[in-house]
Amino acid sequence: MLLPPRLEEHAYQVYDWVLENRQVDYPAMATALGLSPSELRDAVETLVDWRLLRELPDRSAIVAARPDAALAEAMLPLENAITRYRLEVSRTRDEFDRLMSIYLVAGDQSATEPLSCADDVDDALSDLAASCTREVLVANPGKDPVPRALRQALWGETRPRDGVHDGVRVRVLYQHPARLDATTRAHTSAARRAAAEVRTVGELHDRIVVFDRQVAVLIDDGAQGSVVVRETSVVDFLARAFDRSWEQGLDFAGEAGRQHEARELADSVQQDIVRLLVQGIRDEEIARRLDISVRTCRRHIAKVMERLGSESRFQAGYLLRKRGWEFLITSSDDRTGDVR
Repeated sequence: MLLPPRLEEHAYQVYDWVLENRQVDYPAMATALGLSPSELRDAVETLVDWRLLRELPDRSAIVAARPDAALAEAMLPLENAITRYRLEVSRTRDEFDRLMSIYLVAGDQSATEPLSCADDVDDALSDLAASCTREVLVANPGKDPVPRALRQALWGETRPRDGVHDGVRVRVLYQHPARLDATTRAHTSAARRAAAEVRTVGELHDRIVVFDRQVAVLIDDGAQGSVVVRETSVVDFLARAFDRSWEQGLDFAGEAGRQHEARELADSVQQDIVRLLVQGIRDEEIARRLDISVRTCRRHIAKVMERLGSESRFQAGYLLRKRGWEFLITSSDDRTGDVR
């Protein structure tokens, strides 16, 4: 069992008596509390299991311990188990993401259409946008803007929109550092004027566009590996992954909201860094996944360790699991703009 048995009323009575009388004394407790020997024994054993009663090093007596210290010690096995399960969930998701990539390449070829060059990608995006009737989901990691053909189709960046029909909901996800790019802010302002919704998140793994939850375009950085996917289960998987990221995103208003977003953005970036740090991921990989510099990543980690009062990353990881991440939100440190 990860946790001791629950504390019954007898245990509270015994703990209170030991606090007042300094040590366990079975005959005196039986007289004072009116409990049977078995009830006393069970109560003491449960309190010992919870570390609320401890035997002195010389074994001369059993005394009461502070509840906060006892709780921290008793909960450690459960916290460690939770951490292991979280890591296992993360590893399993990564493995299945890799399997999904293999499936897209080697699976049912009739459900995929390779795109061999940038022009093919633009043509596919334009055609699919023109036939879309309900919803467009755009995940755009890194600092490159949303493809020009898609921007034109979705919010008519350089001329009146001639792509999607009126009433189509458009949602766009960038990574947090994209907020600092002047070009992206301008694109976002244009998108918002056309009623598109834009948010940013810490991590986005692939450049993906989903139309009406029926067809998706996976865009490779060099366009050589780009592909149109029509396999229903794959498209549904990609759309649901987008929805999970969207729920965690911060609203991005473009130029208009720049002055009001920096503090919330810095908090979110730091939480993403801490989440990956606890998983044991190296600084360079954290920086790559969050699209920030290694220097910024290490600066955040140093601040976290300072606030925790930890001398090592191992100790910091333990304290983070023990205290949670709320202290990052309530910290008074000035983190405005610290996301590069």
